[in-house]
Amino acid sequence: MTGEDVMGKEVKGNKKLNWPKPYFAVVFTAQRSLSGDDIYEITSDRMMDLAQQQPGFLGVESVRGDDGLGITVSYWRDRDAIRAWRENSEHLIAQEMGRQEFYQWYRVRIAEVTDDHAFFADTAI
Repeated sequence: MTGEDVMGKEVKGNKKLNWPKPYFAVVFTAQRSLSGDDIYEITSDRMMDLAQQQPGFLGVESVRGDDGLGITVSYWRDRDAIRAWRENSEHLIAQEMGRQEFYQWYRVRIAEVTDDHAFFADTAI
């Protein structure tokens, strides 16, 4: 990340995220297939926008290598928020498209985050 928080807004002050403790992380690791690039970008952007509108959404971090391997970690207030997102009707359609078109494989992991720590070079003395 480059001076932005995980929701894309400018970070100011002490850069502390005021998220509840504990919170939950959904780790989505996937290998992209070689097809559907245009519709994938549209769908991915839409899912990012839609997730941010969901109750209990806290933030997201995402990276993808040149080889198509990507990891997206979304952060949620609780398991109910994760369940509601997983069952969102538009998200269900995108999930099916992912299985049919976008991914060779994927894995989803859910973890409880009980603490977090950060370092930002621009605030170091």
